[in-house]
Amino acid sequence: MISSLISLPYEIARLPLVAVDDSLTGRLPEDSGIRVGLSRAIGSTDKVAGSLLRNHRIAERGADRLERSDALVTAARLAQEAEARREQARETAATGKRRAAQRRKTAQSRAAAGLDEAEAAEARGKREAKAEAAKVAAAKKAAANRRADSRAATIERRKTRVDSAAETQQRAAQRKAKAELDDARQTQQSAAEARADAERLSDLTEVKKQERKDS
Repeated sequence: MISSLISLPYEIARLPLVAVDDSLTGRLPEDSGIRVGLSRAIGSTDKVAGSLLRNHRIAERGADRLERSDALVTAARLAQEAEARREQARETAATGKRRAAQRRKTAQSRAAAGLDEAEAAEARGKREAKAEAAKVAAAKKAAANRRADSRAATIERRKTRVDSAAETQQRAAQRKAKAELDDARQTQQSAAEARADAERLSDLTEVKKQERKDS
């Protein structure tokens, strides 16, 4: 009660400002500079007065009005930025359309003026493609010939190695057969000599037996 009585003179003093703010309603947008400025003035006054008078209701009312004013200012700023972006996008689109139209016009002019050049370029491209195809074919043929020569050389080297190996094996077999034949001959000769020695020994034994009988 006492707080309300103390605050009454302030409430009476702020009535003209509130009346002016109310009179602007419907005539100016809520986010107009005049209304926002007046609302911020009232809010700041309420906040200061509420703090001085120790009236929480008045101070909170001022804080709420200031917060709403800030929100309106922010919304207005964002709306302006959005409109600026939309305007820039429209300008960019218009510029793009103009450039595209200019490019189409230039392309049409070039197409009309460069038909002969296009035909010449096509003929030149065909010749170059034919030459390139012939070059590729020749390269493939040369590569195939090199591969064939390489395979032939490989086969020849393999044949040479096989022939050399066969010849080496044949010489080894011949040497082995000759060595075995020599061994057989040596064995046969040794056997003959052994038989001769045995016969001589037998004759000598008979002679000695006969000498013993005669004596």
